[in-house]
Amino acid sequence: MAERCLNRGKEAATQHSATLMASHTEKILIEALRRGDLKEFKSQLRSNPSIAGSSAVICEAGRAGSQKAFELLARAGADLNASYRGYRPIHSLIQERPHGDRSLISEERSACLRWMLENGADPEHLGGWPSMRAILAAAFVGEPAYVAVLRNAGAVIDGFVAAALGDIKRVRRELQKDGDFATARDSGGLTALHCVAGSRMGKNTRTREALMEIARLLLDAGADPRATVRSWSHDVDVIYFAASPSKRELFELLLERGADPASAFCSAIWQTHTELADIAMRRGANPDRIRDEGRPVLNQMVRWGQIKQALWLLEKGASPNISDERGWTAVHQAASRGNERLLKVLLESGGDTRKKDKEGKTPVDIARTRNRPALVALLSS
Repeated sequence: MAERCLNRGKEAATQHSATLMASHTEKILIEALRRGDLKEFKSQLRSNPSIAGSSAVICEAGRAGSQKAFELLARAGADLNASYRGYRPIHSLIQERPHGDRSLISEERSACLRWMLENGADPEHLGGWPSMRAILAAAFVGEPAYVAVLRNAGAVIDGFVAAALGDIKRVRRELQKDGDFATARDSGGLTALHCVAGSRMGKNTRTREALMEIARLLLDAGADPRATVRSWSHDVDVIYFAASPSKRELFELLLERGADPASAFCSAIWQTHTELADIAMRRGANPDRIRDEGRPVLNQMVRWGQIKQALWLLEKGASPNISDERGWTAVHQAASRGNERLLKVLLESGGDTRKKDKEGKTPVDIARTRNRPALVALLSS
């Protein structure tokens, strides 16, 4: 019995050591991909070919848009449809592209996408947040080159995709064929109205007008502008996707047709689109009544260091004295964060230094706990 226990202990130790080694190699491979160091990537993969089964490495190859890395992984048995934190390699390539100019979407990345599709990547698998098919992800990114590659590879073009691409005729046919299409859900949970709102294909006037017309058709047919779909850790509604200055007309249409002004306000303010937040306020959004993750929206901006938005809210008359579930006001939050400039503005806007949280602590108590003498002095003056 003792010998059997000893052997089991040795097996467990060996397995743990192998797991640690695999994790270390995985990190090295991911860093090599991020640096574009294919030589190091190839060397590490050769020494530990089983790591090709790592979904994290495969999805990172997608984010890097590296066909050479995929070729090496595929030869070692990688699954091009693997999933990592909800993403598949094809979605990582489409959605995790470099930020900035459209010119950064190179022919190399498009060629990598073509190679993936030719070698087993399935465009109908769901991935990303919200969960969607690859061609919808391409439409949400607003990249016609990706859409064209996926079309050529046989990606399904149904009513949901047509809505995202601005195909009015196809959407009309879907509505005529199926009276429930306006409220139906795609395989990932998106409605056609989500697809319109999330689309970034409206770079030219014609497509932008087509997307607006599709939105009206869907709304007239009963589409719900408050319909939600699951994102990473929370549900998002239709207007969440339309909270962009380039979609102002759609943003206003959704509010006119029943979208939640409070949700519209939160979506706009988080993205620093204060002109859209202003529109939501004119439609009835009241910052003092809006809760974001259970907290007053001003408190949230202070909590997460969104200074520009916090100052804008104060200019619009938001109260710094509304408490969250702990009893903390925006003044408590500022005392905790340590931002002297913001705290001064909160106090100038009527912030109450004497208000206590549910533990009986005032903002100055919070500042003392955080060892912020400058704020203690400011709050005590």
